[in-house]
Amino acid sequence: MEQPAPGAERWPSPWGKPASGAWPPVHDESSPTHQQSASSAGAGTPLALGWLQPMGIVGLSVFNYVMRILTLGIYHFWGKTEVRQRIWAAVRLDGEPLVYTGTGRELFLGFIVIFGAVLLPLALISFAAVVVFGPQSPMIAVFQTFVYVVFFLLYGVATYRAQRYRLSRTRWRGIRGGMNGSSWRYGFVHFGTGLLIPLTLGWIIPWRSTRLQRTLISDMRFGDKAFRFTASARPLYLRFLLLWVGTIAILLIAGSAAKTILMQQFLTFDTDHPRGYTISPSGAVVIAAIALAAYFAYAIVSAWYRASQINHFAAHTHFDDATFRANVSAGGLVWLTLGNLLLVLLSLGALTAVAQVRSARYYVSHLTLDGPVALGAIAQGDDHGITKGEGLAQAFDVDAF
Repeated sequence: MEQPAPGAERWPSPWGKPASGAWPPVHDESSPTHQQSASSAGAGTPLALGWLQPMGIVGLSVFNYVMRILTLGIYHFWGKTEVRQRIWAAVRLDGEPLVYTGTGRELFLGFIVIFGAVLLPLALISFAAVVVFGPQSPMIAVFQTFVYVVFFLLYGVATYRAQRYRLSRTRWRGIRGGMNGSSWRYGFVHFGTGLLIPLTLGWIIPWRSTRLQRTLISDMRFGDKAFRFTASARPLYLRFLLLWVGTIAILLIAGSAAKTILMQQFLTFDTDHPRGYTISPSGAVVIAAIALAAYFAYAIVSAWYRASQINHFAAHTHFDDATFRANVSAGGLVWLTLGNLLLVLLSLGALTAVAQVRSARYYVSHLTLDGPVALGAIAQGDDHGITKGEGLAQAFDVDAF
């Protein structure tokens, strides 16, 4: 078992919290250790990024699951906050934990606002349109298209606001994170470039992901100091070519196999059936097996591309004179994804928090910070007065944890 770093908090209670005292733990800035490290870091020193496995995650995950059921989902926001506190505290920068200061109340209020301002009005208008025009009216299709467009636009806005909220509730040595930018600007870029995906047969994807990442990283702040992002999409296109060709090949092979097997063994002509043909139960099983095999093949090919993208983006993300380095692998991503999928499915969702911790541990363990950071030159950042959680992210389920 990994031992806590010197000076790190130890969690003796079954739930992983201190048995007494404030939570999250507050670093004493007046301590000699802090003054010495702050003094040395003022001239610029490397920072070690590490992970200290939190205790009691399985019990916490099951507890949150049961409480969500008993409270008809209301406890979800408080359970999510507790999980985030554990994950943030497990991330160690220069031996000291990150601190998450968000609350379940903020997440709950954010969701209530979005539910009342967006989701409920759209649901009522949809119901009224069906009553007024009839379910078969062309106006219903027009309205549904409008709703899909609005949701697609809001999805990008939600992604940005979720990131901004989490950063605003992140502290390290008392300094807060944040973002200085417009969620609507990001949302429109996300929306406009997304419309071009089918028109370009997907070839805009590397450029689009780089453009969106640049917006997010360039708007990020720690204290009053900004992050920088210098990546170009060009190095991603060779691997994307292989991903694109591989995806087409997987679709053609799977489709051909399904057609051949069905036509020869499982598809029979039936004059009593409206479509003339019926598929036997064994044929349906074969189709499902082919689809599952195609999914796994695509997961492997796409993981190879995603690992390259993560490593490329990290190598071009900078803070002060330091640069992030990632060594994520395709095999690691496949193992992580399949393991988390099995955890969630086999536990019927009860171990969702365990899967989230596994993801955080993997990415943090494969990330380093190369170069010096002058911590003494960083002042406290602006407080943008965010009082509600990521309501849109909750509605669209795009928040990371």
